[in-house]
Amino acid sequence: MKKLFVLAVACMASVFTYADVELKSGSVTDLKNPEARVLVTWDYDEMLIEGKSVDDFLAEKGSDWQKDYPSEVSASELAFGKVFNKKCKKFAKITDEAADAQYVFVIHVKKFNYGSTAAAVMLGGYARGAYVEGTVEVVSKANREVIAIVDFDCSGQSSYSNEQRRILAFMDFASDLAKLINKAK
Repeated sequence: MKKLFVLAVACMASVFTYADVELKSGSVTDLKNPEARVLVTWDYDEMLIEGKSVDDFLAEKGSDWQKDYPSEVSASELAFGKVFNKKCKKFAKITDEAADAQYVFVIHVKKFNYGSTAAAVMLGGYARGAYVEGTVEVVSKANREVIAIVDFDCSGQSSYSNEQRRILAFMDFASDLAKLINKAK
């Protein structure tokens, strides 16, 4: 019983310690302009999923995972944009039109972990969902200068579905990034 209690406390603590974005250098105050538009580019070239390369991870999981993976990533990226625009109401907005953008978020995803379906079933909302780690380079399109670098390590709520856990992690990341911009001085 004592071990179960310690496990539950550790899981609850992990939920509260893994949702974070941190400005490492530069400033995001330029994004506090309501006219600012941001194009997002995603870089997964060096990403590890649960400590393995994407190809190795998907090969290990099988053909269903390989087939579903591209749509899962697209759904997560779409959710990121929607949540960011909803949470960053007064300031920068993400756009799909490169010509409209004054800034680019170059998002380098370095680590991803799906979390555990078993933990979601056993612990429900107290289980840690998927988490995503990496950096965001905020680039001014006018002079191609990196104006800020943001580190992120965000986790979403727990869910029974792998795709939903990924989406929730990307939604948490978007929300935390919008908060960082909203609080910038």
